[in-house]
Amino acid sequence: MVDFPVSQDSLPSSLFFLTHLLLLLQSGELYSEVSVVGPGDSILAHIGDEVEFLCHLSSYRDAEDMEIRWFRSQASDVVHLYQEGQELYDQQMKQFQNRTELVKDDITDGSVTLHLYSVIPADEGPYGCRFLSSDFSGEATWELEVVGLGSDPHISLEGFKEGGIQLRCSSSGWYPMPLAQWRDHHGRCLPPETEDIIQDAQSLFSLETSVVIQGGTQSNVTCSIQNPLLGQKKEFAVQIADVFLPRTSPWKRAFLGTLVGLLLLLALLLKLVLYIFQKQRRSQEKLKKQAEKDKGKLRAELGKLQVELDWRRAEGQAGE
Repeated sequence: MVDFPVSQDSLPSSLFFLTHLLLLLQSGELYSEVSVVGPGDSILAHIGDEVEFLCHLSSYRDAEDMEIRWFRSQASDVVHLYQEGQELYDQQMKQFQNRTELVKDDITDGSVTLHLYSVIPADEGPYGCRFLSSDFSGEATWELEVVGLGSDPHISLEGFKEGGIQLRCSSSGWYPMPLAQWRDHHGRCLPPETEDIIQDAQSLFSLETSVVIQGGTQSNVTCSIQNPLLGQKKEFAVQIADVFLPRTSPWKRAFLGTLVGLLLLLALLLKLVLYIFQKQRRSQEKLKKQAEKDKGKLRAELGKLQVELDWRRAEGQAGE
């Protein structure tokens, strides 16, 4: 520490400086150098997670009796309000009700933290915090970016189309709008046939994209869906054997040959069943005709016997 010599001539000027300093402190002019420090220019939060908004004064100062306001694009859009030692929940925007919590452990040092729970896409946008008292006013602003990683992609086989196989890839729950890409096993991009993106009531995106695979080097296919803000992606890969692709003639010929063989066998079986049925029917008709013939003969014999019996009976009566 360096000692500066103080002469009696310099005492009046020193007293004047101290007096002026006290007046500045009382008038609050020194606080013009104090500023509000926010979380930074931008904060990234995942959907469903919790995010913290830390705001503090650049120099230690008790903020317990100040008004501290968190707001959206303008001060009247209240996210959370602390005033006269109380938290005024009735001033909150409906969107933030029951989703905020103020931590005031360090408020006497000019530092407070607001917790925002269960982040949703609608929370995205500008925010600010403002400290206000009778002798000070200052604020800080920042941006909240919201991201969401969707479900794992699902690939389904739609069928044969344009000489190839049509594949469809789908995923949901993304934010912001995702980017989709098809690739072969060399990592080369494949042009999609279709791509549909839908945003639901919660602002989450669902995506469906399709591609037609012609075989060869494209038989191994990957569907990749990426979040543009995070740079993170989810992938699903399928391997399609060439024997399942319609342009591969050995499989097609074998399939058609088997199908024709089965149809011929079925036709032969039907013909055999019909032949047996007709043969049994003819046999039954023949037996029926023979039975009718035998029945006629029997009736004729019975008639002859009846005539002979009547004749003998009449002859006997005449002899008496």
